Amino acid sequence: MLSVKIEGVDALEQRFEKLPDAMRAALARKIEDLAARLEQKIKENLSGAVMQAKSGTLRDSIEVRLAPSAAALVARTKYAAAQEYGFAGEERVSAHSRAIREAFGRAIAPKTIFIRAFARVMDLPERSYMRSALDEMQDEIAAALSEAVEEGLSA
Repeated sequence: MLSVKIEGVDALEQRFEKLPDAMRAALARKIEDLAARLEQKIKENLSGAVMQAKSGTLRDSIEVRLAPSAAALVARTKYAAAQEYGFAGEERVSAHSRAIREAFGRAIAPKTIFIRAFARVMDLPERSYMRSALDEMQDEIAAALSEAVEEGLSA
């Protein structure tokens, strides 16, 4: 799971609790809307803008987690961070079985084979799908939150 830690969130949440109800409600609505748009942008990046989807598992694992004063977007796959930040090193693959229907380019009767544990060297380049989406929306997010504050003050 990919995680980003922002310092000062506790102080921000305390200040958020002291805001008038109208402003808190306006900010909460705007945060929810922005999170949904950011999720859509990330999924677009995983559908061709940054990466081509093979199975769609990474794209389908993206989810929004909302709190009253914040939103978190997470990817629930083991390899999400490796795709976002890149990876160079050795990966251990445990023993497993595999069903095959073809061997040496020829169709065969379905058969289960067993693969021993092995290690493989990987050099996966960085393919930022989350950070690039956030960077693209940065100005929009700042403007939308300012607009929500003004809306809350005028209510």
